[in-house]
Amino acid sequence: MKGPRKRQLLHSPSGFDWRLLQGVAFVLFLACALDFPPLRRWPWLWLAPLVPYLLLVMGIPPIRRSLGWFRLGRLSIGAVVATMGIMVLTISALIAFSTIVRPDVMSRRNLLPICAMGGSVVAGVLFTTTNAILEELVFRGVLFDAVRSQWDTRSTLVGTAILFGLGHLHGYPPGLIGACLATVFGFGAGVLRFWTGGLLLPIVAHMGADATIFSILVHSGGA
Repeated sequence: MKGPRKRQLLHSPSGFDWRLLQGVAFVLFLACALDFPPLRRWPWLWLAPLVPYLLLVMGIPPIRRSLGWFRLGRLSIGAVVATMGIMVLTISALIAFSTIVRPDVMSRRNLLPICAMGGSVVAGVLFTTTNAILEELVFRGVLFDAVRSQWDTRSTLVGTAILFGLGHLHGYPPGLIGACLATVFGFGAGVLRFWTGGLLLPIVAHMGADATIFSILVHSGGA
């Protein structure tokens, strides 16, 4: 869809961009969820704000019509090769960090409901898939579109990458180094999102990172 018709779907008659409203609404839902300690654990941290966000989007036609990020995207040889490259670099960086720094991972490992999900193998598959999908829906979906509605593409890539990094200050790898690595990955995932116009390849790249992180946490914990 191109031209005036597309702009009409994205904007209200007053010129307001519905994509920005989506982003603001999600941030408010996330802030509310963070006020309740039980919801700060994975996966409720992302599910709690996403559920009311989706209900809002589906319930208000103008907002629903502006939902342009919920798609798999276009595949090409170049994009697939780039995805593989991002995965290799990310996995290598995570393994190098774990080998050189050897951080304490027990507190983060205990946040994963491994036993409740049927053991480490099943938990690994569920965590890798679910976390990658949820975080890409948030960062390369809702927030990417909201920021892009106000900024140009380059600023959107940088801005959402920084948000992704800040969101992983307490993740793995921990601290400022982890946030910087997450920022770099977030930029790469954002490029895939912009390149393909969808979330499939960013999710695939994210799954590679999350599978590596899960393996490090489990094996470092002696499981």
